[in-house]
Amino acid sequence: MNFIDYIEESCKNIEDNHISYIFKKQLLDEMTERANEMTKAGLRDEKVITDLLSDEYPDIEKQYKDFEKKEKKKARSKFLRAVLAIGGVLFFISIFIAYFAISRSTGEWDKTWLIIVGGIFSMIIFYVSFLIKRLYHWHRFLHPLARILLAGCVILASVFTFLFVLMMFDPGMSWVIVIIGVMAALIADLIFAFVTKQKFRTLSLFAYMPALTTMLYIVLAGSGVITWLAGWPIILIGLAVDLIIALTIAASNAKYFMYKQEDDE
Repeated sequence: MNFIDYIEESCKNIEDNHISYIFKKQLLDEMTERANEMTKAGLRDEKVITDLLSDEYPDIEKQYKDFEKKEKKKARSKFLRAVLAIGGVLFFISIFIAYFAISRSTGEWDKTWLIIVGGIFSMIIFYVSFLIKRLYHWHRFLHPLARILLAGCVILASVFTFLFVLMMFDPGMSWVIVIIGVMAALIADLIFAFVTKQKFRTLSLFAYMPALTTMLYIVLAGSGVITWLAGWPIILIGLAVDLIIALTIAASNAKYFMYKQEDDE
């Protein structure tokens, strides 16, 4: 049984390259294995086996196009991993070169260490962002982990901003950045939850709103934008939003039970 002729005839419109060679070889191995299985099962007529295999592979050209897409995607992923690995090493080396060059030229070693911290933090955020993307596409079961990592990236960025302001500017108000960073992490988590339609996203909003409005009150009052006495109603906004959410859920559940009772009747 000459499957090579059948494969070549089916692939006559396909350009000869490395991918097509791999495809043809794998296809030949598959067809040969299937033919051996049929022979072991008691089928001896070679023409019948060839016809059966032709029916199993009716559109080899379309099968190749799907195979080609997968192989090119694998090649791009492999190339991207190599670029990220090499780029990470070069970036890490450049961080230390910049640190020593700037430190020697300025003499401010007590501040230039921020270059290393900022570089390392940015590398972590950059690579974790790729991991978050993969977790998002892999399975919904991994979305909670992606949310945690996203919040962690925001916290890292806020920590570096805090350290930068603390070292370079007036440290008196640098604590505000820490609170803003926590707020940003919660907001990023909410956005991720609603964009990806997480199951308990409404409960997350219910839990986060009082915390967000309380932290907003502390930031505004602590930085002098508003007075502590005049700003406390901001906290009530969070509680009001929670009340609206609770009433909306209660109304939705009431409609569900009402419709369920009507169906049961």
